[in-house]
Amino acid sequence: MSLNELEKENQELKRTLRLMLSKAERNESVLNSFFDVEIRLLSCARLSELLDLMLIEFKDLFKLSNVNLILFDPEHAARTLLDDYVPPPPGNTLQFVQSQRLLKSLYPNQKLIVGAPSEAVRREAFPVADNPIESCALLPLIRQNCLIGSLHLGSADASRYTQHVRYDYIQHLASVISVCIENCINQENLHRLSSIDMLTKVHNRRSFDQEIVRELSRASRANHSLACLFMDLDHFKVVNDTYGHQTGDRVLRTVGLFLGKQLRKTDIIARYGGEEFAVLLPNCDKARAMEIADTLRQKLSRLIFRDENAKPFRMTTSVGVSLCTPANYPKESLNNIAYQLIQSADKAVYESKHNGRDQVSFTQFQEPQIDLSQMLN
Repeated sequence: MSLNELEKENQELKRTLRLMLSKAERNESVLNSFFDVEIRLLSCARLSELLDLMLIEFKDLFKLSNVNLILFDPEHAARTLLDDYVPPPPGNTLQFVQSQRLLKSLYPNQKLIVGAPSEAVRREAFPVADNPIESCALLPLIRQNCLIGSLHLGSADASRYTQHVRYDYIQHLASVISVCIENCINQENLHRLSSIDMLTKVHNRRSFDQEIVRELSRASRANHSLACLFMDLDHFKVVNDTYGHQTGDRVLRTVGLFLGKQLRKTDIIARYGGEEFAVLLPNCDKARAMEIADTLRQKLSRLIFRDENAKPFRMTTSVGVSLCTPANYPKESLNNIAYQLIQSADKAVYESKHNGRDQVSFTQFQEPQIDLSQMLN
């Protein structure tokens, strides 16, 4: 072999080596990106946070045209956690299904699908797309051998996903996402169960005590007022004694449902005691709070309840209102302020009862004295 031929072969080997090193570096970069994404997925505590990561950030992180997600949610376990969640554009980035028919048609063998999408796949997986989908990866989301969803990664680059390349890292990503979805739903539902009064399906007292501190902190930052209503059902013991405890429970459930329908989503409703309900009205002044309280009182008095024999009866309620207008309260004082606000509303309830029941009373919130010297020490 001549010197020129050796030199030419040497240059070809060097070029091949540079290409291999470049490819290895790209592969390492891709793997590092996936490792970072995996850590972020596993750190998501809320389902909405997890969805934002997949539906919004994946698109930028992996240079995709579209990211769509289908979740199998027959009992609305996921949907109940996403009442206020708005999926990002384009439309249908998030879809819930109650049967597995669509998922099983996409994955008859529960295997990853890559390559150019067929018209059927394009129609089902990417019903709305910013750009034409020339190649895609459809990830079956599987837990305990059951399809729980499908994640669709779409690209305008025809060479992005092909059937000639192994995508083990994407398969691994699908497994991680499946675990994260299940964990978020379970964790949030457990948290919700621990904060809900099981009879009335509104917040329980423990949850309300936590929420009032959060709302005071939010009101302090925004310099908004926070109204607190206490509602005590009049002569509720008579209902239990006359009609029985099952009828009493039905009254409480009805009142909880009634309050939920009358108030805003931002308002917080709790069963604070046996027959006592508490309501927080963020960004609500005294006049509006009194108006809301009296409207609730009047509407509740017109509700018709029935005993076990369908005999109708009515209930009235005594309402107490108090109002706090925070002005940059220190965080250390919020628990004390919350306690005082609750006490003020509770005192107003007793005033309503003392004055004949079925009415609304207001008690001025007494701002607790804050010992600045103790806070500085």
